[in-house]
Amino acid sequence: MEKKVNGMNYPFVDWIRMFAMIGIIWAHTPNFEGSKNFPSLDNIPLYFFFMNFFKFGVICFFMISGFLLARKIEVTSPVKYFKNRIYSTLFPYLFAFALIVLLFIFKTQILHQVSSYTVRSYILNMLFESALWFLPNYWISLLVFLCFIRFLGKTSLGLIFLTITLIYTYFFVYSKYEQSHVHALFAFIFYLWLGYIIGKKHLQLYFQQLNVYVLLALCVTFYILSSWESILLYQHGSAEPMNILRISNQIYSVLMFITMVRLFKKPLQSRFVNPRKETFGIYLYHMLPLALLAFVIKIFTKFGVNTYSDHTPIFMAWFIIKFIAIYISTLLIVKVLLKYNIGFLNYRDKKK
Repeated sequence: MEKKVNGMNYPFVDWIRMFAMIGIIWAHTPNFEGSKNFPSLDNIPLYFFFMNFFKFGVICFFMISGFLLARKIEVTSPVKYFKNRIYSTLFPYLFAFALIVLLFIFKTQILHQVSSYTVRSYILNMLFESALWFLPNYWISLLVFLCFIRFLGKTSLGLIFLTITLIYTYFFVYSKYEQSHVHALFAFIFYLWLGYIIGKKHLQLYFQQLNVYVLLALCVTFYILSSWESILLYQHGSAEPMNILRISNQIYSVLMFITMVRLFKKPLQSRFVNPRKETFGIYLYHMLPLALLAFVIKIFTKFGVNTYSDHTPIFMAWFIIKFIAIYISTLLIVKVLLKYNIGFLNYRDKKK
């Protein structure tokens, strides 16, 4: 079925959700030695081009959240909308978080695997340094966003949010204080606003009339520029050369959002994937297959099977295999949880 909000159809919503989540898992797929020692690869520029392709995921998620909020807020008060968001996401989040911590305790206390983390430091790391920080970041950004509900349609507020994003961009990417986008608490609030404006002013109707070849050409151009910027940042000693807050990547992400709106005018019809029901669960649980795969690869290594290579094409081939394994296994886990009503994932449907 097509995604409906207030009686209107938005078939592109589920497509964007699906590709954005693919992008997030792509970024989190473990490179193992490659994640720390990619300078040892024999073709670093190719590595950056390879990894940057799906870097639009996080920004597109904030934009699609803002877009849907624009429709929902017309029939729901801001307070009720925020409470519904917390209700439908907090319990699934806590359940998944507890499961990941229990897995860590099992590995370190039962299997006696060596770790530099204590249970307390591991919890803090998962909360503030891992992909699990995305949801609390979204909650806080949404709360601040809704405090300005009366002014959301004003361009001046958008410029303020853009200024906040650009400040984060400078300090997190281009200054000596650079660090991971994970720590950028309000860096994406502009894209929540931008998605809201697109939905409020029905700009998707305009996007669907744009020349698709021009859009694709622009996407390719800024994908190349984004990858080239990663190369330049790396050459200048950057510790985060693929930070998603790079200016070129921000533009690339917005262009990808617009292009997906333009391309996907028909609903996603698949018996295997249901982004509306499964995307949130995939986000919460993709770290479990990541941990399992890391464990399996350690076993393979003992038998002489090395899944890392300094030869970049071989490295990329192994990476794709790992990505497919993680995505499919996570999807199957989520399907089981939904089918047997485990992990509170069905709370989302109860509060629609």
